[in-house]
Amino acid sequence: MDAGESVSVSVVRAVAAREDVQPVQLTPPLHDAVDTDALDALFRSIDPEDSESNVRVEFSYRGYTILVEGPSQIVVTDRATTAESDHRPAGDSIGD
Repeated sequence: MDAGESVSVSVVRAVAAREDVQPVQLTPPLHDAVDTDALDALFRSIDPEDSESNVRVEFSYRGYTILVEGPSQIVVTDRATTAESDHRPAGDSIGD
């Protein structure tokens, strides 16, 4: 995630990169899948240096499972892969 970039923008960039398209080409918009204001506010309130934070948000978008574990940790996996691995994502990761 770029410094100052919201989590929701980082999620859109991660999915767009996965699909090799521009972020503006993704439909439906992310806010149809998750409350982007709430997502951003939640992770804005977390200190990125706090190694003991255990906040996780998982949701589905465009056939992917999106796991956000911190402001700089976003994992995008195919839903089938996630189901097969007992909800332990092994897909593309953005961040640490």
